[in-house]
Amino acid sequence: MALGNGLVARIERTVDFYGPGRPIPADELHARLHALDIVPDKNFTEFVGRWGGCFVGVSVHAWDNAELIGRETCIELTIRARDAYGALIDGVVFADDGSGNPIWIAADGSVCLVDHDNGNTVVRLAASFRTLLEENVDD
Repeated sequence: MALGNGLVARIERTVDFYGPGRPIPADELHARLHALDIVPDKNFTEFVGRWGGCFVGVSVHAWDNAELIGRETCIELTIRARDAYGALIDGVVFADDGSGNPIWIAADGSVCLVDHDNGNTVVRLAASFRTLLEENVDD
């Protein structure tokens, strides 16, 4: 288990409160992201495999998301971000910051944001998706 027992327990409590999406089997995730030339991060794969797209202190979009975060898929978010920012977006976009700045898991595994208000500066939010969850899951 890549996410670890302690983090999984925290996420479970949060998902129990906010609600899960449809769990996405790893083969389905890999197939859909392969069409975008993306190999999904193991922690993202585990997360959406357990809880689908849902809110846990940060929104994590997949498809067939929890009602709270809406219907927008990570595929749609990624395509829109690539259209706007091109090669800056080198992984799956799973959220935005509420101001339209995409948040994605970069090819190196870090979680990044493009700040369109500051000349499209790339900001590293966390060293990994797991770290982002550890720092943001509601307790």
